Amino acid sequence: MKGSRWFIVFIVAFLFIMFAIEYHLPKNFVWKPTFGHHDEQPFGCAVFDSVLSSSLPQGYTFSRKSLYQLEQEDTTQRKGILVISDNLRLSDVDVNALLKMAERGDKIMLVSTLFGRYMEDTLNFRSYYSYFSPMALKKYATSFLKKDSLHWIGDSTVYPRQTFYFYPQLCSSYFWGDSLPERVLAQRVFESNEFRYETEVDSLTTDSLVYMPVAMSRRWGKGEVILVSTPLIFTNYGMLDSKNATYIFRLLSQMGKLPIVRTEGYMKETAQVQQSPFRYFLAHEPLRWALYLTMITIILFMIFTAKRRQRVIPVIHEPANKSLEFTELIGTLYFQKKDHADLVRKKFSYLAEELRRESQVDIEEVADDERSFHRIARKTGMDAGEIAKFIREVRPVIYGGRVIDAEQMKVYIDKMNEIINHI
Repeated sequence: MKGSRWFIVFIVAFLFIMFAIEYHLPKNFVWKPTFGHHDEQPFGCAVFDSVLSSSLPQGYTFSRKSLYQLEQEDTTQRKGILVISDNLRLSDVDVNALLKMAERGDKIMLVSTLFGRYMEDTLNFRSYYSYFSPMALKKYATSFLKKDSLHWIGDSTVYPRQTFYFYPQLCSSYFWGDSLPERVLAQRVFESNEFRYETEVDSLTTDSLVYMPVAMSRRWGKGEVILVSTPLIFTNYGMLDSKNATYIFRLLSQMGKLPIVRTEGYMKETAQVQQSPFRYFLAHEPLRWALYLTMITIILFMIFTAKRRQRVIPVIHEPANKSLEFTELIGTLYFQKKDHADLVRKKFSYLAEELRRESQVDIEEVADDERSFHRIARKTGMDAGEIAKFIREVRPVIYGGRVIDAEQMKVYIDKMNEIINHI
């Protein structure tokens, strides 16, 4: 019992030390965009959704329904719908449902780098897509290079014009086309020598600077469709950036006083899965290792305590059969004493006992010799005369004390073995 107590103390101390080490290790952030409602990494939306839920007086809710499902719901109350994704390729069914909701008076904000060709053709715009690389963002941030600027040019009567500064990897996508929607909300500033397209349609050029839209809106029926090409800003990272969080709230203010519903219906399934307690443990490295160590410790404890706690039971071997060894020893003693007649006597007693048990014949009874010899012959298949001759020949050695040599002893014993083997 004392050993078990020390074992438990050691395991508890070990786990406590491992928790302390993992807790004080520097935290490693995952810079992969998920926009997940439960993801607390920089490009998740756990903090983003939490802040908006407590900040928007008109209400902010979360959903996993598609635009078609939202369009089928009750239409008596108008609402704002927010969709955030890095690759929002809407089908014609989704686009038609979106336009029906906008026509009824809903406001839909689509935040993505891609929108699908049907959506682009319907609203007559094009979007430039730029692949996001977390390594490029880290390298750019650690190099202390100049950030890119986004100019807010929305309604100046509501918000004054303002410039926001972001890393270029967060705002590298933009809109362009022959005829952009009627109202541009924000523009990104490019140097003319880094601009991707030679055409400068619907962009403002001042000397060597080119301004391309990154946020714009278009009236549709009684509602409005708002397009934003900077989804990485609508994350935990953008919300916690105190200098630029204002940019997010200015865009969301375009929803007016409508309650906002953010849907994850167009995100990857891995980002939509609601986290169970085990998923929460596995999502954080210190808790993940604590779970692994606990499971390993329990398995080791079960293995070592499964043994029976008692003294070692000695192994008792089965007694060896020494009969043959004893027989060889006795035979050797008789042979050394040259008492050949006594050995034949012992063998004849064994033969007589075997015949009594197997054939009910007593060869020691001389008066019944004829009957006995014939019964032995029938039993063994040997010649009765041969059997009678052998027994009458060996009797003087058994009863008369006649001395024989080793060769005669061997002949008599072999003949008795032959009779025994034929019984």
